[in-house]
Amino acid sequence: MERQSALVLTIIFFIIFVIIAYYGAQITFWSSIILAIFLCLILLNIFYPPSNLTTDDADFTLILYAIFEILGLFLLGIYIIFATFSDSRQSFCENLTF
Repeated sequence: MERQSALVLTIIFFIIFVIIAYYGAQITFWSSIILAIFLCLILLNIFYPPSNLTTDDADFTLILYAIFEILGLFLLGIYIIFATFSDSRQSFCENLTF
């Protein structure tokens, strides 16, 4: 598949995944965007594997492809860090009342 077609399909699937996750599964908006980014990064790498970058000519879609890959991984990392630090367990000592 060509890089242009892969990018267009990825954007279409991103919009569909956000709508399904937000309205269908009742996930919060930020989490539905992150889920859609995760799924679309997988699809983008299936539609147009990074190994194809070495054989194709460089053009504007290569910049878009790189932006999607880097920004997607960056946002996933930020969300994972945020979710990790906001997820806390209660201490045993806090539950004791005298």
